[in-house]
Amino acid sequence: MGYREAQQLYKEKHGKLAKSSWIAQILSEHGKTKGKAPTRKGNYKYPCPDSERPKLEKLLKELKMI
Repeated sequence: MGYREAQQLYKEKHGKLAKSSWIAQILSEHGKTKGKAPTRKGNYKYPCPDSERPKLEKLLKELKMI
């Protein structure tokens, strides 16, 4: 399962498209990424909003991404 599939499922369930940076941030917090992208400077430009985090984390757990 990749970012695109997770974004599509999130949009179907919640009517809102999850940004790939939201997914990357959550995966990073759970230690599921290889590390910081070499082109990223500082924090995420579009951090995951607190209102969307629980729903997105639940979806990523269902998809066994975290």
